[in-house]
Amino acid sequence: MNDPGNWRVLAYRPADRAAVRWICAETGFLGEPQEKVVLDREVFADMWSAYWTDREPESGFVAECEGRVVGYLLGCVDTDRYERVFNQEMARPLLWKALRRGFFLRGKNPGYIYRMVRSLRRGEFKAPMRAIKHEYPAHLHMNIAPPEFRGRGLGQALLRAYLDYLRARGVKGLHLGTTSHNQQAVPFYLAAGFQEIFRSRITCYDHAVPDPPVYLLYFGMKL
Repeated sequence: MNDPGNWRVLAYRPADRAAVRWICAETGFLGEPQEKVVLDREVFADMWSAYWTDREPESGFVAECEGRVVGYLLGCVDTDRYERVFNQEMARPLLWKALRRGFFLRGKNPGYIYRMVRSLRRGEFKAPMRAIKHEYPAHLHMNIAPPEFRGRGLGQALLRAYLDYLRARGVKGLHLGTTSHNQQAVPFYLAAGFQEIFRSRITCYDHAVPDPPVYLLYFGMKL
């Protein structure tokens, strides 16, 4: 096993893509493997990593231990641009890919989709995104796996590299979304200087966690 203490932070490289996609799926359910709630790692990784690795790779960083990528921070300088590119250029090909792979009919996926749509219809995801993007235009996704590499400073180093990158470009703030169930991420971001800027009760994960209620959280940091 690689020594968790022997690591370094690097700018994202195209060769890191497969490792980033694996980590994305391995941490996809509130820091745990995505299979707890939804199947098909290929579709999931397309949804939650492809824009950042393929359309804005210059804003990403990886933590590498003895040649192995064990963590990443995928960044976006302008969230409006991400939404525009994803909706206009990426959403339809992703939908067709999911249909070809039978994503919507596989195993627990219909239940996952039902619960997500139910939460959407209830307004549980309705954060004030226009105001958030105005004050905190950049965003990030950060994950580390396997678990033995967590709590060893990789997250802090990835975040420092990204904050330096944003400040050099004159970005005025950044935000991120997580949930109250992600009990490693929440104290990490608060200790790093983020402030909670939005909280909403969500019900889509109640069946999969031992201690509901679960809250959707947004954190922001001014730069």
